[in-house]
Amino acid sequence: MIIKNKDLYCQKIEKFKYNNVLQCNKLNKIIISDASTLILLEKIVLLDKLVEKFEFIISREIYGEAVIKGKKIKSEDSYSIENKINSGTIKIRKIKDRRKVNQIIDEFNLEKGETETIVLFLQENADILALDDHKAINVCKIYKIPFITALTFVITALDAKIIMKNEAKEMVRNLGIYGRYKDELIYKALNYIGEKK
Repeated sequence: MIIKNKDLYCQKIEKFKYNNVLQCNKLNKIIISDASTLILLEKIVLLDKLVEKFEFIISREIYGEAVIKGKKIKSEDSYSIENKINSGTIKIRKIKDRRKVNQIIDEFNLEKGETETIVLFLQENADILALDDHKAINVCKIYKIPFITALTFVITALDAKIIMKNEAKEMVRNLGIYGRYKDELIYKALNYIGEKK
């Protein structure tokens, strides 16, 4: 099944799907990310490769969660993400519609970071939203926002030949350690990678 979103072509991968996450094989697109996905991608050493292909944008709230809070506990990931921001490979944008943020928080009881990520996606007319929060994923479904998780980013990167099979396996195993994924999803991803030629 092919879905058109502007000039972005996404297809559902039937062998590996997580709540109808869209797998996007056409790169050079605008990605809005929440803090947890950004941190996970940094931890599994995939973010460096992705920022070369995608334009990553975050809100100020996400900067606070991923960098400021992380630096307080001396998280190496926070310093690496900050370096990417300072070099311009990850951009920070200000939220213009604060009323929309408050509306979504009130309506769906989301955290501020995830809410700002959704509003920023709409504001920037972005192509896909990167997040791993279950409640925020449900809001994306309501708003018909295409989203991707850290786990499906690994699969997408493999399919797009950004990473090799052995790298993908290692990244998925690490997501099993660092992420909040069910074992079943990790096994499905590993099986998918194992079947790739």
